[in-house]
Amino acid sequence: MMAFLSPWDLAAICGGYWHLDHVPSTFFKGAKINSLYIDSNELFFALKGANKDGHEFVTRLKPPAAAVVEQPVSIALVPQLIVPSTQDALQRLAHAFACETDAVKIAITGSVGKTGTKEMLAGCLSQFDKIHANIGNLNNHLGVPLTLLSIPRELSYLVTEMGMNHKGEIAPLSQMVRPDIAIITKIAESHIGYLKSIEAVAKEKAKICAGLSPDGCLIIPRDDACYPLLKKAAQKANIKHIISFGRHQKSTVQLLSRTVNDTGKLAGSQIISFAIEDNTYSFTLGMRAEHWAINALSVIAAGYFIGLDINQICTALQQQGELEGRGVAIELSINSHPILLIDDAYNASPSSLKAAIADAANRPQPNKMFVFSDMLELGEFSDKMHFDLVPEILKAQPSCVVLIGAAMKQLKVPLQHISTLHVFDTLDQAKLILPSLVDDADIILVKGSHGSGAHLLVQFLKSLSDKEIANVI
Repeated sequence: MMAFLSPWDLAAICGGYWHLDHVPSTFFKGAKINSLYIDSNELFFALKGANKDGHEFVTRLKPPAAAVVEQPVSIALVPQLIVPSTQDALQRLAHAFACETDAVKIAITGSVGKTGTKEMLAGCLSQFDKIHANIGNLNNHLGVPLTLLSIPRELSYLVTEMGMNHKGEIAPLSQMVRPDIAIITKIAESHIGYLKSIEAVAKEKAKICAGLSPDGCLIIPRDDACYPLLKKAAQKANIKHIISFGRHQKSTVQLLSRTVNDTGKLAGSQIISFAIEDNTYSFTLGMRAEHWAINALSVIAAGYFIGLDINQICTALQQQGELEGRGVAIELSINSHPILLIDDAYNASPSSLKAAIADAANRPQPNKMFVFSDMLELGEFSDKMHFDLVPEILKAQPSCVVLIGAAMKQLKVPLQHISTLHVFDTLDQAKLILPSLVDDADIILVKGSHGSGAHLLVQFLKSLSDKEIANVI
C-alpha cells in the first residue's frame, strides 16, 4: 500500500512538511527504522531510542530514499519529512493503512501462546486466501506499525500479535489496528512483576477491546479463572459477539478429547476432537502438548466467526507442525548416542514451564534431563513462582536436572533427592558440564526466559551433535 501513497499524502497523514520543499519525486515501496536495511525508494523513520538517536544515521541514506525526522539534518542527501514526533508519525501512518485495508483484521494477545497461535492462525488462513502477519514476535509499539506498513494492497486477512510489558500498552495497539476479531489466548503470570496481580494482567489484556469493532468478536479462554473479567470487559465495550474456547462444557468451541500418538509416522502428534454447537469434528495436529490443542480451538473459533468451512479449517490445521523454540523436537546424535532435544527455549513463564514439564513427563523416553534457566519479569513473586515448580519437576521424575541462574539455584535444596542435580550461576559454567551429562539422557528439555539465555543452550547442544538428524513432529 505504501507504493500508492504520494509524498504529499504522506506528509498530510504524518502531520509534517518536506524540509525546504524538497519533495521526493518518487513513491515509496516500504518503511524501516534501521538505516542499515534501507533499500532504494524506502522511507527511514529516525526514531529516538534509549541508546541511539536515528537522526545520527540520516546522512547514511542515499536518494531515492527519504527520512522522517523531528529536526532537519543539515548535510543529509535525501529529502526529509519534518514531524513533531517520528514515533507518532510512524503510528499515524500505520493506523491509516489499517483503516484503508479491506482485509479481515485479527489481533492476538495473551500471557502465553501469542506467537504460536499467530503462526497457527496465519498458516491456517493462508490455505484460504492471501494473509499478512507479524514477522517473528514484532508485537510492540514499533513492531505492530511496521507490520501494518508492509501490508500489500490486495489482502484478505491481516493477523497482528500484540504484546506488552507494562500497563497501558495494549489499548493503543488495538486502536491503531482496529481489529474485527481479537483473541486472548490465556491469562498467566507473565509480566506480573510489573502489574502486581493476575487480575491486573487480565485487565490489561482485555484492553484489546479498545479498538475492537462493536460488530466484531472477542475470542476468550473459557477455562481461565479470569474468564468472567474478560467477558465483562467485552460487554462493557459493547462488543456484539463473544466466543469462548476450552474444555468447559459451555465453551462455544469445546475440546472433547485429545489423544497423543507416540508411534509411527505421526509420532508426537495429537488427535483432537471438538464440538461447535451440535456438531462434532476431529483432526490431527502436529503439535504434541495440550496447550496447543487449546490454542488450536481459538484458531477454529476465529474461522468459525469469519464463516469459513470448519472441515476445511481442520484440514488446514493438519499442516501445522511444532515451532522452533516453542516445543519443537529435534533428533540429535551426540557421541553416537541418540537424543531427543525439546527446544522450548524461546521464553518462559510459570504456566508455560509447567506445561513443558508435563509434556516431557508424558513422553515415552525413560531418561529425562531438564535444563532450566531463570524465569524473568516476575518481580516480587519470583521466588515463590520458582519454588512452585518443585512439585511439577519431582512428579516428572527426571534423571537429571540442571539449574542456571540466581532464581533457579534456590531450588537446589528441595530438589536435592534427584539423582543428578547441578546448579550454576552462568550459562558458560553450565556449558562446561553439559557434554558429560548428555550420554545418560534420552530426552533433554531446555526452557527459560529469553533474557536468561536458554536459547543459547539449545544452540550449544546442537553444536555437540554428530549431526542434527531431523526436526520431528
